[in-house]
Amino acid sequence: MAGDFTTTLEWSGSVEVGQHLSSLVPSNVSSELTIIEQKATLTVTVIAEDLEQLREIVDGLLTLFSDQD
Repeated sequence: MAGDFTTTLEWSGSVEVGQHLSSLVPSNVSSELTIIEQKATLTVTVIAEDLEQLREIVDGLLTLFSDQD
């Protein structure tokens, strides 16, 4: 199957936690931290060549983020 596989992860919460999570996103993954009225939204876009690679990247991000609790 040709083409890319893409998914978006979105997190919302405090500015402090958002800034911390944003700093954890690897440089090869697209992310944007938006702050509006003291509420942060972190949007992470993952692009991969196949579903297995997409799953591995997303699993790694979720593990990385969950270790911050």
